[in-house]
Amino acid sequence: MATFEVKTKRSMNVQGDYVDAGLSVQISSMFSNPFDEVDKIHKAFLRVHGIDLKPEGYLSLGYLEYRMV
Repeated sequence: MATFEVKTKRSMNVQGDYVDAGLSVQISSMFSNPFDEVDKIHKAFLRVHGIDLKPEGYLSLGYLEYRMV
C-alpha cells in the first residue's frame, strides 16, 4: 500500500474560504494513482482541514497534485 501526499496546486476560493497553494493531506491507496479513489481525497480534506472541495469541482488534477511519500 502506497502513501501519497495530495496538495493544492494554486490558491483558490472554496465556499468563501481562501485556500492557499500547497495545502496538503496524506492518504493511503492500493492504486498507483490516488485519484482512482477520489473519495478518499475528499474525505481527507474534510477531516484534516474542514474544506469540502467536491461541490466546487476542485477534486481533479487541474487543481491538485500528488506525489508518493
